[in-house]
Amino acid sequence: MAHNSRSDEPAGLAPGKPVPWLSFEMLLSVLNSIATMWIVVLMVVINIDIFGRTAFSSPLPGVPELVKLSIVGIIFLQIGHTLRAGRITRADSLMKPVERRWPRFGYLVQGLYSLCGVALFAILFYASRPLFWIAWTQYEYYGVEGYVTYPVWPVRLVILIGCACAAIQYTIFAWQQFSTAVDASPESDPPPDRDGTFGTEVLH
Repeated sequence: MAHNSRSDEPAGLAPGKPVPWLSFEMLLSVLNSIATMWIVVLMVVINIDIFGRTAFSSPLPGVPELVKLSIVGIIFLQIGHTLRAGRITRADSLMKPVERRWPRFGYLVQGLYSLCGVALFAILFYASRPLFWIAWTQYEYYGVEGYVTYPVWPVRLVILIGCACAAIQYTIFAWQQFSTAVDASPESDPPPDRDGTFGTEVLH
Protein backbone atom coordinates (compact mmCIF):
# COMPACT_ATOMS: atom_id res chain seq x y z
CA MET A 1 0.00 0.00 0.00
CA ALA A 2 1.61 3.22 -1.15
CA HIS A 3 1.43 6.45 0.84
CA ASN A 4 1.31 9.35 -1.59
CA SER A 5 0.88 12.17 0.90
CA ARG A 6 3.69 13.71 2.87
CA SER A 7 3.00 15.50 6.13
CA ASP A 8 5.17 17.11 8.77
CA GLU A 9 2.50 16.58 11.41
CA PRO A 10 2.80 13.66 13.82
CA ALA A 11 0.98 10.56 12.70
CA GLY A 12 -1.39 10.86 15.64
CA LEU A 13 -2.81 14.10 14.25
CA ALA A 14 -3.89 12.49 10.99
CA PRO A 15 -7.67 12.21 10.45
CA GLY A 16 -9.60 8.97 10.54
CA LYS A 17 -8.05 7.52 13.69
CA PRO A 18 -10.04 5.29 16.08
CA VAL A 19 -11.66 6.95 19.08
CA PRO A 20 -9.36 5.25 21.64
CA TRP A 21 -6.38 6.47 19.63
CA LEU A 22 -7.68 10.04 19.57
CA SER A 23 -8.52 9.85 23.29
CA PHE A 24 -4.96 8.77 24.03
CA GLU A 25 -3.58 11.65 21.97
CA MET A 26 -5.83 14.04 23.87
CA LEU A 27 -4.54 12.59 27.15
CA LEU A 28 -0.95 13.22 26.03
CA SER A 29 -1.82 16.80 25.11
CA VAL A 30 -3.50 17.38 28.49
CA LEU A 31 -0.49 15.99 30.37
CA ASN A 32 1.83 18.15 28.29
CA SER A 33 -0.30 21.23 29.06
CA ILE A 34 -0.23 20.45 32.78
CA ALA A 35 3.56 20.19 32.63
CA THR A 36 3.76 23.52 30.79
CA MET A 37 1.63 25.24 33.43
CA TRP A 38 3.77 23.58 36.09
CA ILE A 39 6.87 25.13 34.48
CA VAL A 40 5.26 28.58 34.49
CA VAL A 41 4.31 28.30 38.17
CA LEU A 42 7.79 27.04 38.98
CA MET A 43 9.38 30.01 37.19
CA VAL A 44 7.18 32.41 39.19
CA VAL A 45 8.11 30.72 42.48
CA ILE A 46 11.82 30.78 41.62
CA ASN A 47 11.72 34.47 40.73
CA ILE A 48 9.86 35.33 43.93
CA ASP A 49 12.46 33.36 45.86
CA ILE A 50 15.32 35.21 44.14
CA PHE A 51 13.67 38.59 44.71
CA GLY A 52 13.01 37.86 48.38
CA ARG A 53 16.51 36.50 48.87
CA THR A 54 18.14 39.52 47.22
CA ALA A 55 15.95 42.39 48.37
CA PHE A 56 14.89 41.28 51.83
CA SER A 57 17.29 38.43 52.70
CA SER A 58 14.14 36.33 53.15
CA PRO A 59 13.90 33.51 50.58
CA LEU A 60 10.84 31.33 50.16
CA PRO A 61 11.19 28.15 52.19
CA GLY A 62 11.52 24.85 50.36
CA VAL A 63 12.10 26.16 46.84
CA PRO A 64 15.19 23.99 46.09
CA GLU A 65 13.34 20.86 47.20
CA LEU A 66 10.30 21.82 45.12
CA VAL A 67 12.45 22.35 42.03
CA LYS A 68 14.14 18.96 42.40
CA LEU A 69 10.80 17.17 42.63
CA SER A 70 9.27 19.24 39.86
CA ILE A 71 11.96 18.40 37.32
CA VAL A 72 11.19 14.69 37.59
CA GLY A 73 7.45 15.26 37.41
CA ILE A 74 7.65 17.58 34.40
CA ILE A 75 9.83 15.15 32.44
CA PHE A 76 7.45 12.23 32.89
CA LEU A 77 4.36 14.35 32.21
CA GLN A 78 5.78 15.45 28.87
CA ILE A 79 7.61 12.31 27.76
CA GLY A 80 4.65 10.72 25.94
CA HIS A 81 3.79 13.88 23.99
CA THR A 82 7.46 14.52 23.22
CA LEU A 83 7.81 11.00 21.86
CA ARG A 84 4.69 11.32 19.70
CA ALA A 85 5.92 14.66 18.32
CA GLY A 86 9.23 13.08 17.26
CA ARG A 87 11.39 15.18 19.57
CA ILE A 88 13.20 12.38 21.37
CA THR A 89 16.88 12.54 20.45
CA ARG A 90 18.11 9.79 18.15
CA ALA A 91 21.34 9.12 16.25
CA ASP A 92 20.30 8.49 12.64
CA SER A 93 23.70 8.65 10.95
CA LEU A 94 23.76 4.87 10.43
CA MET A 95 20.07 4.22 9.79
CA LYS A 96 19.37 6.97 7.24
CA PRO A 97 21.56 5.48 4.46
CA VAL A 98 20.13 2.02 5.18
CA GLU A 99 16.58 3.36 5.04
CA ARG A 100 17.18 5.06 1.71
CA ARG A 101 18.61 1.89 0.16
CA TRP A 102 16.28 -0.69 1.79
CA PRO A 103 13.07 1.11 2.86
CA ARG A 104 11.22 -2.02 3.99
CA PHE A 105 14.17 -3.06 6.11
CA GLY A 106 14.06 0.43 7.62
CA TYR A 107 10.46 -0.14 8.70
CA LEU A 108 11.43 -3.41 10.38
CA VAL A 109 14.41 -1.91 12.21
CA GLN A 110 12.35 1.03 13.45
CA GLY A 111 9.67 -1.40 14.58
CA LEU A 112 12.27 -3.33 16.59
CA TYR A 113 13.50 -0.04 18.04
CA SER A 114 9.94 0.76 19.10
CA LEU A 115 9.58 -2.64 20.75
CA CYS A 116 12.77 -1.90 22.72
CA GLY A 117 11.11 1.34 23.83
CA VAL A 118 8.04 -0.60 24.96
CA ALA A 119 10.23 -3.00 26.95
CA LEU A 120 12.24 -0.18 28.54
CA PHE A 121 9.24 1.76 29.81
CA ALA A 122 7.44 -1.42 30.88
CA ILE A 123 10.46 -2.27 33.03
CA LEU A 124 10.53 1.26 34.46
CA PHE A 125 6.81 1.02 35.21
CA TYR A 126 7.21 -2.34 36.94
CA ALA A 127 10.20 -1.11 38.98
CA SER A 128 8.41 2.11 40.00
CA ARG A 129 5.23 0.46 41.34
CA PRO A 130 6.66 -0.59 44.74
CA LEU A 131 8.28 2.84 45.14
CA PHE A 132 4.91 4.51 44.64
CA TRP A 133 3.26 2.12 47.10
CA ILE A 134 5.91 2.83 49.75
CA ALA A 135 5.56 6.59 49.26
CA TRP A 136 1.74 6.30 49.47
CA THR A 137 1.45 4.02 52.51
CA GLN A 138 4.39 5.30 54.57
CA TYR A 139 3.95 9.00 53.76
CA GLU A 140 7.40 9.40 52.30
CA TYR A 141 8.35 13.06 52.13
CA TYR A 142 11.14 15.21 50.74
CA GLY A 143 12.60 18.21 52.54
CA VAL A 144 13.49 19.10 56.11
CA GLU A 145 11.13 17.87 58.81
CA GLY A 146 9.84 20.72 60.91
CA TYR A 147 10.68 23.23 58.18
CA VAL A 148 9.23 22.35 54.76
CA THR A 149 8.29 18.90 53.49
CA TYR A 150 6.64 17.71 50.28
CA PRO A 151 4.89 14.35 49.79
CA VAL A 152 6.69 12.15 47.28
CA TRP A 153 3.75 10.02 46.13
CA PRO A 154 2.40 12.53 43.53
CA VAL A 155 5.73 12.45 41.70
CA ARG A 156 5.88 8.65 41.96
CA LEU A 157 2.37 8.53 40.46
CA VAL A 158 3.40 10.84 37.63
CA ILE A 159 6.35 8.54 36.87
CA LEU A 160 3.94 5.59 36.52
CA ILE A 161 1.63 7.58 34.25
CA GLY A 162 4.52 8.79 32.11
CA CYS A 163 5.99 5.31 31.72
CA ALA A 164 2.59 3.87 30.77
CA CYS A 165 1.98 6.60 28.18
CA ALA A 166 5.43 6.19 26.64
CA ALA A 167 5.03 2.41 26.44
CA ILE A 168 1.64 2.78 24.74
CA GLN A 169 3.02 5.32 22.27
CA TYR A 170 5.92 3.04 21.39
CA THR A 171 3.41 0.21 20.90
CA ILE A 172 1.48 2.38 18.43
CA PHE A 173 4.70 3.16 16.58
CA ALA A 174 5.65 -0.52 16.42
CA TRP A 175 2.23 -1.45 15.05
CA GLN A 176 2.46 1.27 12.37
CA GLN A 177 5.98 0.35 11.35
CA PHE A 178 5.53 -3.42 11.19
CA SER A 179 2.21 -3.02 9.34
CA THR A 180 3.86 -0.78 6.78
CA ALA A 181 6.79 -3.16 6.41
CA VAL A 182 4.35 -5.95 5.51
CA ASP A 183 1.97 -3.97 3.28
CA ALA A 184 4.01 -1.17 1.72
CA SER A 185 5.89 -1.27 -1.55
CA PRO A 186 9.59 -1.06 -0.66
CA GLU A 187 10.36 0.82 -3.86
CA SER A 188 7.78 3.58 -3.45
CA ASP A 189 7.53 4.24 0.28
CA PRO A 190 10.21 5.84 2.47
CA PRO A 191 10.49 4.53 6.04
CA PRO A 192 8.58 6.43 8.73
CA ASP A 193 10.35 9.15 10.63
CA ARG A 194 10.93 8.78 14.34
CA ASP A 195 7.50 10.29 15.06
CA GLY A 196 5.76 7.63 12.97
CA THR A 197 5.06 9.92 9.98
CA PHE A 198 6.07 9.15 6.44
CA GLY A 199 7.62 12.47 5.54
CA THR A 200 11.30 13.29 5.55
CA GLU A 201 11.08 16.13 8.07
CA VAL A 202 9.96 16.37 11.66
CA LEU A 203 8.00 19.31 12.95
CA HIS A 204 9.91 21.07 15.72
